[in-house]
Amino acid sequence: MSTRLVILTICLLRAATLTAETMDANLKSLLSREEIAEKVKGLSQQIERDYQGKDLVIVMVLKGALCLVADLIRELNLPLDVQTVQCSSYGAGGTKRGALTVLGAERLKIHNRDVLIVDDIFDSGQTMVTLENVLREMGPRSLKTCVLLYKQDVPKVTDVRPDYVLFDIPDLFVVGYGLDFKERYRGLPGVYVLESP
Repeated sequence: MSTRLVILTICLLRAATLTAETMDANLKSLLSREEIAEKVKGLSQQIERDYQGKDLVIVMVLKGALCLVADLIRELNLPLDVQTVQCSSYGAGGTKRGALTVLGAERLKIHNRDVLIVDDIFDSGQTMVTLENVLREMGPRSLKTCVLLYKQDVPKVTDVRPDYVLFDIPDLFVVGYGLDFKERYRGLPGVYVLESP
């Protein structure tokens, strides 16, 4: 192994152990990796009880729910199918909402199956309400919803709360564990408040 490769490897290992706060002063920890893992474990147990003997299809909302779904399906002791859709309502600026677009719904195979939509965050609820309406038209046997984060004190387009919520949080701009700002921060192991997006 060359000296240059050894130095590069050492630098990468050191960088991998840095906290998010060290990497970016604008990030403040909100939920740790351990807190999330504990909630995911509890959620998996609840889903196993609720979907025992059913034909479970997890519809993952890309890209934000990627980390949650990856951890969840490793905990679940159930036969299941993972399918994906992509929704976006943010413009190029990354923080202001625009028109909601849904991609990939036409490829879903959910007719007469038990569907669980998994998304990263429930803000106004517009994404989830839109997705539920689209998926109901496809004739699932049952349809439930799951989110990592539920923002409190934010005006909602619906009074219906998701069926499974891991954490209630204040109205903060958060990143990490799948959530991004302009495609940055998704890989952080916990959830962080981005104070100056």
